[in-house]
Formats: sequence, structure tokens, C-alpha cells
Amino acid sequence: MLKRHPDWPERLARFIDAARMKPFAWGENDCCLFAMNCVQAITGQDLAQPYRGYTSQTQALRLLNRSGGVAGIAEAVAVKYDIPEITPLTAQRGDVCLFDIGRGDTLGIRAGEHIYAPGFKGLIGFPALQAVRAWRIG
Repeated sequence: MLKRHPDWPERLARFIDAARMKPFAWGENDCCLFAMNCVQAITGQDLAQPYRGYTSQTQALRLLNRSGGVAGIAEAVAVKYDIPEITPLTAQRGDVCLFDIGRGDTLGIRAGEHIYAPGFKGLIGFPALQAVRAWRIG
């Protein structure tokens, strides 16, 4: 199981603030890597290491197809690091959430009443009630 740094709220806030205006980029700032980078800010552990290295949409889609999609990646990481799945309504700040924005599954990080994920012009806050799955970090 993962353990949060004692100052994780500040670390997460700094990470989110730094990412606010950062546009979506495959292999750098897409939904999976953004969520896992938030977890790294909170815990110090890079859960996305086995998935890093792609640089294009084509490469990302290949990886997603091999891994069972966004949900498959989230499930594999959860199993590997013993991260418990929780009811989406119980997700709190710093937990990873899976939701659908109409174009397929998306991963984001819960912060306040929103789930944040990268958009084309920077972070977008989606209503937390859109979460269909969630995992407790730490």
C-alpha cells in the first residue's frame, strides 16, 4: 500500500497549480500520466514508470489496447501497488478517479468537489459526481 508524504496536500496543490495551464500532450500530460504524476507528488512513487516512453497518439492507443484501456491500466497499477478500489462517492482529495467525458474513460485526481484532468488548453475540473470508479491513495 502507498503512503502519503506528511505534507502531501501542499505537494498536490503545487503540482496542480503548475499544471493548470499545461495543455494535453500524449506521453507527457495525458489523463493517465497526469493522474499518476499527482500520485507521485503525493507519495514519491512513480506508478507510471512501466507505461512511460510513448510520444504520440498512435503509440498511446497501442499501449491502451494492450493494457485493456484506461481502466485496465488503473486496475493493473492498483493490483501491483495494493491500492484499494473505493466507492466513487467516498473519494477524497488525492484519490484517483475514473470517469467518462463522452469520449471514453478518463483518469483524474480528486481535489475538492472536482476531478482534475488535462484538457487541450490546461486542466479541466469535472464534477466529482461523474466518477464511476475510484482508488484510495495512501
